[in-house]
Amino acid sequence: MIISESAPRQAEATATARTSAAPTAPTAAPNVVYQGELDLAVDDFEQASDNIDRLLLRHKSYLSTAHETRVDGQHRQEMTLKVLPTEFAALVADLGKLGRIENKDISSADVTADMLQAAASVATQQANEAKYQQLLAQTTSPAEVRRLEEQARQLRLTLAADQSRLQQFSARSTWATLTLRYFQVLPETTPSVVAPVFAPQFLAAFYHGWSFLLSVLVVLTNLWPLLLLGGLGAGAIRWWRLRHPVQG
Repeated sequence: MIISESAPRQAEATATARTSAAPTAPTAAPNVVYQGELDLAVDDFEQASDNIDRLLLRHKSYLSTAHETRVDGQHRQEMTLKVLPTEFAALVADLGKLGRIENKDISSADVTADMLQAAASVATQQANEAKYQQLLAQTTSPAEVRRLEEQARQLRLTLAADQSRLQQFSARSTWATLTLRYFQVLPETTPSVVAPVFAPQFLAAFYHGWSFLLSVLVVLTNLWPLLLLGGLGAGAIRWWRLRHPVQG
């Protein structure tokens, strides 16, 4: 049987052609996580709320949570907003125009490498789980079955943790998070009462009259011994006259 020497070369050339024709692996798109906090002082709370709703629609964002209060003379609102990463910077800029910025903290982080690592770990754990299932199907020893089942259980726990981590990265990179707080200082609710023009004069006259009455009482208090002696003397004279009537 004669084997042609050109056959191996032809097979090698064919394999090389297939390898060169195979598509290259796509480069992973960057996954950037955005988050921030923005505090605003506004002049009209209701108008600011309406403008925020319009901005959320314009920038394809949505409200996650909201908490509104009236305390310490302020009408306040705290909101958690979910924003598309491509709209994050534009939304923050538009929100800053609604009032006076009291505080602004913005941060970003590239989690592409972390997501790739988590995805690779998930794939590895899933492949290992499939191997354990095959070993369990081929094993008849009770002790070996228990050992493999325990290892499979530990593997499933690790797989669940990796899957949860990957989902968190995916959610954070899909929607940026912005905490927005804005407030309006409420006006004084107690109206100021304007006193009439004659009110100060009336009050002054009242105090003068009261002062005069108290002055009279003070003088009478100083003269009470004389008044007492005069009253006793008048009583004694009257009693003497009654006991010694004048005869005509």
